[in-house]
Amino acid sequence: MIDQVASDLFSVFLFGSVQGAVFSLLALGFSLVYGVGGVLNLAHGGFYLATMYTFYWCIKVWEQTILMSIIITLIVIVIICILAFVLLIKPLQDSAIGVLIATFSLAFFFEQLVKVLPWSDNKTHWVPTIIAGNPIELFGINFPVRYLWTIIGAIIAVVIIYIFITKAKLGKSIRAVAQDREAAQLMGINANLIIMVTIIISGLLVAFTTILYGAGEEVYPSMGWGFLIQSFAIVVLGGMGSIPGSVLGAFIIGYSRTFCSYFIGTQFAEIFPIIIIVFMLVFRPQGLLGKKEVE
Repeated sequence: MIDQVASDLFSVFLFGSVQGAVFSLLALGFSLVYGVGGVLNLAHGGFYLATMYTFYWCIKVWEQTILMSIIITLIVIVIICILAFVLLIKPLQDSAIGVLIATFSLAFFFEQLVKVLPWSDNKTHWVPTIIAGNPIELFGINFPVRYLWTIIGAIIAVVIIYIFITKAKLGKSIRAVAQDREAAQLMGINANLIIMVTIIISGLLVAFTTILYGAGEEVYPSMGWGFLIQSFAIVVLGGMGSIPGSVLGAFIIGYSRTFCSYFIGTQFAEIFPIIIIVFMLVFRPQGLLGKKEVE
């Protein structure tokens, strides 16, 4: 009995780490866009849906090589991000509710689009894995090697983003716009360009997650909403616009969902992020590492 509980707890640690790594990449982009542009991008889950389907179609429908599929996926997400900013976010950026409605509509558009395209059959499919190899046995638990690379890749990506934001010239411009947009513009920084670049970075993080983790997972038309809810729960928990908060929140959600799946039930694991959102908004709206706004 004790051995089984210990084994389950170790499984929670392993697979919770995978979920935490994936969620940290998704939430990091979501949080960056909000922190820099004040944009609550409800199309974030739709970006994940678009990249997953693009990657799947490239390999299975258009029979492209893995390398070409990756390149096409990256190009597609960059184009989507630019169009989303130019056509929706920039014209409506002075209206928070307008941006919410526009990005929500974009996410819904992606969901419907993948259902009606000629090469789509509106069914659930498995995206081919790009990381082959036998599972690693850790204390009697078979751990897929692609999950290990997911964790490693996520750590590297988060470190690169952190260094970029804190050290690079463009990163410092991003921070300047996030801290005081008007002051940044007076210093000659093009705030709109910075916001667009931030959205592109967010999209590339989504694409990286798709290539690293999504290859080997299911793809289906409504999958984007679940990832949007997870991302929103994480940034609410960690603090809107906080990079460390997003990473911390991602792993808390990842471990909590995995724990619920093992010891309570998968149904509760799915509603746990919603409970987190409500709890944090009521008792600590600024999140764990976010700054409290002063009126």
